[in-house]
Amino acid sequence: MRSRQTRQLEAIEHALRSAGRPLAIAEVHAAAAAEFPGLGIATVYRAVKTLSDDGKIVSVAYAGQPPRYEWAVAQHHSHFICHTCKRVFDIEAPESVPLPKRKPRGFVFSGDEVIYYGTCAECRAAQK
Repeated sequence: MRSRQTRQLEAIEHALRSAGRPLAIAEVHAAAAAEFPGLGIATVYRAVKTLSDDGKIVSVAYAGQPPRYEWAVAQHHSHFICHTCKRVFDIEAPESVPLPKRKPRGFVFSGDEVIYYGTCAECRAAQK
């Protein structure tokens, strides 16, 4: 599916590209609305669906967290979740992660996901 380029879509794409981390819909809306005042949340939902269908963005979903979206990148990376603000950050991952010594019988390994938890610098500064 090819999306029609509009100023709203450009603002949403810019928000996702420049964030440097996965964003929840509300975060995409806030960032894009700063560039395009009056942007509706429904427009953000439609744009995110279109960008996802087009393969330009991917969903990052963790239990207990709202789905987040990030620009589709070729390199493998992991995520860091702040316990305080619940934001998700991209972090560099090792080139290869060793395969587990044991896996369920009949399974074929297809990838991995490493999640790190802690407190981000912004939240740590606010706690002092």
